[in-house]
Order: sequence, then structure tokens, then C-alpha cells
Amino acid sequence: MAYEDPNAPSPTTSCYAQQSTSPVDQSKTFLGGQHHPWRRLFARTVDICTAGFVLFLLLIIAFSATMPEQAAGFAKAIENPIIASVVLYLIWLPAEALLLSLFGTTPAKWLFGIRVAHPGGDLLSFSEALNRSFLVFVQGVGFGIPFVALFTQLFAYRRLTKTGTTLWDTSTSAVVRSGPAKSDSRISDVLL
Repeated sequence: MAYEDPNAPSPTTSCYAQQSTSPVDQSKTFLGGQHHPWRRLFARTVDICTAGFVLFLLLIIAFSATMPEQAAGFAKAIENPIIASVVLYLIWLPAEALLLSLFGTTPAKWLFGIRVAHPGGDLLSFSEALNRSFLVFVQGVGFGIPFVALFTQLFAYRRLTKTGTTLWDTSTSAVVRSGPAKSDSRISDVLL
């Protein structure tokens, strides 16, 4: 007769209780069978268009205050939308990595119910989160270059829906947990 631990969770207790080595099974376990590629894309877009843009403006102000002679050249360079896009993404990378290493989420990821961590639930270290953010920049958004991003995002979408994971998550041993997005009432409670 085999001994059964009465305190051990049953296999059907929680979708998080199962552990698997396969990327598809692991993501289905972590995500409850849903990959949410659009939610992930929208969260990244909102983060970059809000928090990333605020950081971008702060950089411009700091650059103008500390190096006024070079500020005109910088302003001229970022008039080009592709250069501005690349700079915006590069500014967002360390900020995103810091937020992921401290909280496992960013403001928009939190609103969309997304959390990034290791399979066991531990947060990524700053260097792991920075590596992941850089890989998203290269493999996911194609260096922020619109025409290139079209192809890299299409490839990432196909991979995520087919295998349940992205190249940057696999490369950094990260998984994306996805819960319910915050409801309008919760958002209004936070904002008010």
C-alpha cells in the first residue's frame, strides 16, 4: 500500500500545481490554457506610449539642461520617427527591466492582468529582465523600426499561438502568467 500525504495538493486543485518541461504544456499550465498574444501586445504598446513617453520627455529635459549645445542636434535627430522610435524603446528597456525585477509587472501589464516570472513564481533578476526586454526589442519589435516590426511581430504571434511561448521568454526561462484584466471599476477606484 502506497503512502499518500494528506497535506499534498491534489493534481486537480490548481492549474498552477502541475509542472511540465514542455513549453506548450508549461504555458498552458501557467496561463490556464490561454496565451493572450493580443493582450500582451496591447500592454506593451500602452506601456511604451505612456510610461516610455514620459521617460522620453524627461530625457529630453535632462539632455537640454545638462548639454544645451548638443540638445539642438539631438532634437533634430529625433525628428526622424524611426530614430525617435528606437530611442523611445531604448529608454523603456531599463525601466521595464527594473519594474519586472521588482514587481513582476509593469503598469500596463498590471492593468491587463499580466505577470512575468520564473516557472516557480520567483521574479526575474534585473539582468534577466533586462536581457528579456532587449530580446523583445530585437526579436519582438524589430528594433522599433515599423517595417521590420511587422515581420518580427507576425513571427512572434505565430510562435506564441503555436508553441505557447516566445523566443524571449524561452531564452530567459520566463513564463507569462495571465489573469483577468482589471475591471473598469477597479481602475476607477485606483485613479480616484
